[in-house]
Amino acid sequence: MALVQHNNLPLYDRLASEGISVLQAEQCDASLPVLKIGFFNMMPDAALTATERQFFRLLGSHDNIHCAVYPFRCDELERSPHAQVYLQQHYQPLSEIKHAELDALVVTGANITQSKLDQECFWNQLKTILLWSKSHLKSTLCSCLATHAAMQVYYDVQRRHMGDKCWGVFEHHLTLSDHALLAGVEQSLFMIHSRYNDVSAQDFLTHGIQPLVCSEQAGVQLAAEQDLSVVYFQGHPEYDDISLLKEYKREIIRFLNNERGDYPPLPSHYFDSEATSVALSFQELIESRGRDIKSLEDFPESLLAAGIENRWQSNAQTLFSNWLASLTGS
Repeated sequence: MALVQHNNLPLYDRLASEGISVLQAEQCDASLPVLKIGFFNMMPDAALTATERQFFRLLGSHDNIHCAVYPFRCDELERSPHAQVYLQQHYQPLSEIKHAELDALVVTGANITQSKLDQECFWNQLKTILLWSKSHLKSTLCSCLATHAAMQVYYDVQRRHMGDKCWGVFEHHLTLSDHALLAGVEQSLFMIHSRYNDVSAQDFLTHGIQPLVCSEQAGVQLAAEQDLSVVYFQGHPEYDDISLLKEYKREIIRFLNNERGDYPPLPSHYFDSEATSVALSFQELIESRGRDIKSLEDFPESLLAAGIENRWQSNAQTLFSNWLASLTGS
């Protein structure tokens, strides 16, 4: 893995400590291609730097490609003072992206506050950049909400609410095993979803977009335009071991604060049997005490984390590595 450090983002030291190769520009092997990838991070403050770190790991997933990542911010999103300072220091305004000479762009998900995507404060900026990137860059890779936004922008496809939240680790299958993005990927694989809304396989097929990785329970995980100008992940390939655990804890906090009516269900197929028992015992404890926020002090986070088996990260790394290879024509 090789990331090219060309800015002062703090995460490079952490990634290097994890064993990811981080190079200065002058250290790059001149015989290997260097890709310039834009990174449009719209995730909320609580997940801002974690999402950054997770995607940078995946963008450093090809052994024979150097990857320089250029982060861009969405100034329409409301941020805490701390996050604003961080973004001002380390992210470029989106208005500068057209001058960055990028090869490709990654667009993250975002927190929604409105019933319709085109009512969100970030919609105009997101729409503008999706239209621009599709016609000016080799490829745009979309994650979760960004996929739903892209389908609406490009094809006027409206995502549909699924009723219940689809979240957890689900088994998937490949629909075209010889596709370039699926090289080295097993026919049966596990991937993560965390969403309330869906774009169906038929929605993609109707517009000539090929679903590539699908689940009977969770629907389409990965789809792509025939020319790979847009790659659509409907789930969260970037998530690390504890991402869903943190989401689960946030939902419990929302329950304790009367921000949701029901106690959150467990993410599907995420915890092992022992951790599942621990989580259900904590739920019983909460219900016996009433909605007492002090109960959060007893949240068994370490026990739950110990019951998570990461069955998706290697698949995500392979898929990203194949995407990076497609950008070089290799």
